[in-house]
Amino acid sequence: MIVFPEDGALRVVTQCDHAHLAAEIASLWRTDGLPENPRRGEILLAVREHDNGWREADSAPRVDPATGRPHDFRTLPAEVRRELWLRGAARLAPKRPDRPEWPDRSYAALLIVHHALALHAGHRGEEPWDEGLLAPLDELYEELLEATGSTASDVAAEYRFLHVADTVSLLACGGRGGSPEHAEVAGQWIGASGDRVEIEPFPLAGATTFRVPARRIPDRVYRGDADLGGELAAARWKRFEVRIAPGSR
Repeated sequence: MIVFPEDGALRVVTQCDHAHLAAEIASLWRTDGLPENPRRGEILLAVREHDNGWREADSAPRVDPATGRPHDFRTLPAEVRRELWLRGAARLAPKRPDRPEWPDRSYAALLIVHHALALHAGHRGEEPWDEGLLAPLDELYEELLEATGSTASDVAAEYRFLHVADTVSLLACGGRGGSPEHAEVAGQWIGASGDRVEIEPFPLAGATTFRVPARRIPDRVYRGDADLGGELAAARWKRFEVRIAPGSR
């Protein structure tokens, strides 16, 4: 989950809704050869599904017992994060090269595996991460490279679309923790403040306002997972608006 302090409450966005916003953003990309890219469909699928491993975690949210606060995507225990990234990487990866979906989904799976490896590269050399996540992902990455006939440079070049859209959506959904923030990703400057995110140079078809589903729960200490789950179950789903526009730094 993305947990964002807002007007004395907590705004909660699921990782899958964040990823859906990222895919909507990427679908409007009009530069860098994406509109005519023969793999555009797989790239957009990867953007939409890159956090699909979080479905189970977000359906049963946890409280940090040390603080009584809801865990978000950054604070969830490491063993849970390793498990969900393995699950998410495997969901799109076909089990056999002769399956009908292999040519349709394997490149999307490859981009998602690349994303997981990039996110956790700083953990290389740490035994729980090497054995529990990075080594299995390395093996899957090589299998998918061979299956798709891709090169590592191909993947790195096209991963930028996922990386930028993910960052824009994350900042739009409140992943900055409630403070203005900016990032520089793959040659794009991204700045967020309030309900506006700016990108420079601007790659989309035009400035667009998106509506993102979220729930609001009290900003308080929770007694445990059941207490948090009860608040979320009772909270009404609403949509907040965010404007994605050209940058003006």
